[in-house]
Amino acid sequence: MSIGTALDAFYMLRPIVRSVFRVLTSILFAAIVIQVGLAGYGAFDAIHKAKTAPIKLKPLEDSFGAHAVFGYVIVLVMLLLFMVASSAGLGSEKVRWSGGILALGVLQAILGAVSPSVPVIGFLHGINALAIYAAAALLAHRAWTEDRVAVAGPTG
Repeated sequence: MSIGTALDAFYMLRPIVRSVFRVLTSILFAAIVIQVGLAGYGAFDAIHKAKTAPIKLKPLEDSFGAHAVFGYVIVLVMLLLFMVASSAGLGSEKVRWSGGILALGVLQAILGAVSPSVPVIGFLHGINALAIYAAAALLAHRAWTEDRVAVAGPTG
């Protein structure tokens, strides 16, 4: 295959890759919303368990099990999003945003792992979650609206 043929194939796949990127941003945003719900469930399930029995560590940890596992799935989605942005020639802005979100996700996993031993770090875990939510929402919004503007053409 010649370089010209490879470039032609790359440019033909670009709209598909843009679509994949858009869908991944939406999946990531929806997953983050679900993750917040799982954190709320974990907190209130722990309170419920504490009301009905003496507080034991294992049942309280179990309350947050889905939140913890799903958090790692989210980091994998972040990694996939970064890989798509990096390898598909979608532009440096998308690569930077995807990389920043991935960095926040890795930080979130670390904060979540350390917080049970140093509870004050749990505060940072919550604040970082807000940063991830905002960045993912902004990236998804941009990914979906940039293409509409590009297709519609400039106004004015």
